[in-house]
Amino acid sequence: MDGRRLGRRVARVVAGALAVAVCAALAVGTAAMALLGDTVKSYLGTDVVNVSTEEREATMAAGRALAERVEAEGIVLVRNEGRTLPLPPSTDRVNVFGWASTQWVGSGSGSGQVTGSVMGLYEALDERGVAYNTELAEMYRGFCGERAYRWAGALNSHDTEFCRLYEPSVTDETCYPADLLARARDFSDTAIVVIGRVSGESIDCPPEQHKVRERGGEVVVDAARGYLELSREEEELLAYVGATYEHVVVLVNSTNTMELGELETTDGVDAALIVGPTGEVGARAVVSALWGDTNPSGRTTDTYAYDFSTAASWANSGERGEGTYALANGLYPADGTLNVNVGVTEPYDAVRYVDYAEGIYVGYRWYETADAEGFWDDVTNEHGTGYDAVVQYPFGYGLSYTDFSWEVVGRSPSQGTWVARETTFAVTVRVTNTGTVAGRDVVQLYCAPPYREGGIEKASGVLVAFEKTRLLQPGESQEVRLSFCLDDVASYDYRDVNANGFSGYELERGEYVVELRRNAHEPASCAAATTTLYLPQDVTCEKDLDTGSVVKNRFTSPDATDGVSSDGSDAGGDVTYLTRADFAGTFPSGRPTFRAMTSAVVALNLYDEGQALADALSRDEAAAAQPSSTAWSPSWQLFSGGELTELGAELGGDYGSPFWEIVLDRISLRDMERLTLHGYLATGSIDAIGKPLTKEVDGPAQVGSFNQLTYGVGYPSPCVLAQTWNARLAREVGRQLGLEAATLGVDGLYAPCANVHRTPVGGRNYEYYAEDPLVCGVMASEVMAGARDAGTYTLLKHFAVNNQDSYRDSLYTWLTEQSLREIYLRPFELAVKSGASGIMTSYNRVGAVWAGGSRALLTEVLRGEWGLEGAVITDYADHQQYMSADQSLAAGGDLYMDGVFRNGAYAYGAVGGASDDEAEGEILSARSVDLRRATKDVLFMIVDARAANLAYNEAAREMGEPTIDRPVKTPGFNYVGTALALADAVALTTLCAWAHRVAERRAERRARR
Repeated sequence: MDGRRLGRRVARVVAGALAVAVCAALAVGTAAMALLGDTVKSYLGTDVVNVSTEEREATMAAGRALAERVEAEGIVLVRNEGRTLPLPPSTDRVNVFGWASTQWVGSGSGSGQVTGSVMGLYEALDERGVAYNTELAEMYRGFCGERAYRWAGALNSHDTEFCRLYEPSVTDETCYPADLLARARDFSDTAIVVIGRVSGESIDCPPEQHKVRERGGEVVVDAARGYLELSREEEELLAYVGATYEHVVVLVNSTNTMELGELETTDGVDAALIVGPTGEVGARAVVSALWGDTNPSGRTTDTYAYDFSTAASWANSGERGEGTYALANGLYPADGTLNVNVGVTEPYDAVRYVDYAEGIYVGYRWYETADAEGFWDDVTNEHGTGYDAVVQYPFGYGLSYTDFSWEVVGRSPSQGTWVARETTFAVTVRVTNTGTVAGRDVVQLYCAPPYREGGIEKASGVLVAFEKTRLLQPGESQEVRLSFCLDDVASYDYRDVNANGFSGYELERGEYVVELRRNAHEPASCAAATTTLYLPQDVTCEKDLDTGSVVKNRFTSPDATDGVSSDGSDAGGDVTYLTRADFAGTFPSGRPTFRAMTSAVVALNLYDEGQALADALSRDEAAAAQPSSTAWSPSWQLFSGGELTELGAELGGDYGSPFWEIVLDRISLRDMERLTLHGYLATGSIDAIGKPLTKEVDGPAQVGSFNQLTYGVGYPSPCVLAQTWNARLAREVGRQLGLEAATLGVDGLYAPCANVHRTPVGGRNYEYYAEDPLVCGVMASEVMAGARDAGTYTLLKHFAVNNQDSYRDSLYTWLTEQSLREIYLRPFELAVKSGASGIMTSYNRVGAVWAGGSRALLTEVLRGEWGLEGAVITDYADHQQYMSADQSLAAGGDLYMDGVFRNGAYAYGAVGGASDDEAEGEILSARSVDLRRATKDVLFMIVDARAANLAYNEAAREMGEPTIDRPVKTPGFNYVGTALALADAVALTTLCAWAHRVAERRAERRARR
């Protein structure tokens, strides 16, 4: 959608909201409208940002240049037979095949989307001066103008509607007449074939293909092929083009990993690039890579298998991998609740669950470990034998137009050294460009811990460090250093399977084999690429090395804080989890269709007053006496004139400052409630302490991407950023996003996203980075740190195990505490320990409890074990009976995302005052303690980012480096306040007129008597 169309659409939304607001004010008074007014002000952007048009345009131009760099480094060259690529300069005419070439994928759909114009392949070719066959392009456009449900988006359609394929058969002469094909052959001997797929929020990719293959034809279903496989029409097209053209290049322009075996088995397919969703201008980098201006240096961040069903997670993936609870009618959400994510009025038909039966064996951890155990030894097919018959492109795989050699020039400790938990291993590798063109290389380090059959589950190797070189000219070298702490590969024994009387992280004695690899499967060939370290005795890791906090079972019965074990062992699940001791016997092959809930699970279906009281009684903190109204003083202002005061800077630099208690002592409970309950797009002002109304928007690839009037540069999707394997580049992206946010008057971002690609079909995989927790955690940490450098706070999402989108609302997610901690929580842990100050929770449940209401997650792990200093916000609470504000606050949450109408409320206990009822009094007392904590967390998140920007600039000036000068934002004309005043006047006039008419009628009646 272009900016004008989006602007008109949002303007209508805003106008409607204003109309509703006026009506609401007349109906219920201006207090409710004042809350809605914060949302309206956020939409309208009425604040004044002290930045000139020229400065704003310069910032956006710098962002577009950076976005192009991200795409350039994130493109993965996966095939290049006969060095077909780069194309020679003399190639100035190309045929572009595939309907997807006319609907170039710049992003997925939903809150992580890119809004506004997206440069497609045709535009990029035009810009370069390369002619493309316009007759082919017009044929595809005539076949189907644009993807159905494109404007509705994934949030307003079913998966079978949004995820449709469009491709005419190459044998259909109404689309491909003989003369058109003949003219195409004459036009150029080079063919580019575009394979496109798009997914989005609230759906997962369907397990069958819904497609249109004839001009004006009906949708047909191919149940034999999944959406992420090539269609028969695409396969036929590849075969035709491969047999007809001298040079054939395939561009995979997809939000998700695909099955791409046909690239290897179709004669004549010479080269292939995985380009991902390219954002606003990334297509320019794709064309640059085709002609060699850019040397692809990306590496895959997912395992590309020939057949998805070989993955241990496949049987329990997406909608088809979900089970339904028997006899659950009347329980949420099968209680009449409407599914708001499908575009029609449609109630939920069941209570659903999903089992993460694969345990820790996700992505390459599964494929490499299965190979180590000989699981694939008997597999033979057209692709090869064993592992080669199963995996097409390993995790971390990518080719280049040049060659590199590696030399280990230092490692410490050395081969055979005895080590301890705190030991840091480091290796220095000299990378030399031995080819003929400039390029970048990626060095990867893996560690294989000792495994004993039947003991703690362990993968045969895990990524522990990675580094990307700078651009190296032919013959040029660079030394890169990779390191990790042995503690990073500790395994979580949640059931004491090694019978040592301990449950928690452990390092078992034996050999730890550290290996440099080209990718997850291919060891480096240089000398000293492998180092064996020896741990002489078992080590139990009772405390976190970084925080000193006790780490123990929080999600496993009988120690499950939230009442039910997350692995389902006491929930009627009886899940069989994959074990390395018996891969063949425990490989997940299907999920149970129905399952009964235990009474304990039923009791936790929705949060009620009894649970609220129990939570209150479990607390022992004394409630502080808050004033009836927030006290103003010039000495206790956090901001003044749009900038941090000296006090604000001090508090932003120190969560433990004693001045926090003085500031909090001045704030009324009413203001605390208002601040914490209404957290969508804006957090409310507290004028008496100088806390301004702040604006928060999506998203991970574009500031203001979702339902905003103004927005920043559209970057390639985070999955492409991850494919760069360049943490420094991620830091740059974060800084640029932070600066663009400031330029647009935005204070915080609902971004980035750190969820792991558990399966290929995840609707939001394009928003997430990788199948590996280290890559996810490093990339997310750097983006967040970069935004913080620019003074913009971020809220990392979605915490936790939000790895699929089908029926995500209240989805029961069952998994072991080992896989929860080692795979799904690990990226968030890395981010928090790197200084993250904001987290967003998810829709799903962890076990039986909503993630946003899990005390185990938010208080015991996030704050207690990892030491989070900052705020936790819920995701959009469109069903507030499930996403309970009371439950979130009691569990350790801080901000409630109550939506456009800002109608959030605490349901239990007296609100904003005392109560004579003992139970209500207990709830209120506990809530006042939580409100004080939550208020501090929210305020800290805001001032922390701004203080970090001041510190960054001070350090930059000392080092003679450029600063990030955040433009000052101040309140503009208060259109909403004026509307409120008018509404007040209308309401008062109406009331006075009504009262006058009543008085007149009474006087008339008295006169008649």
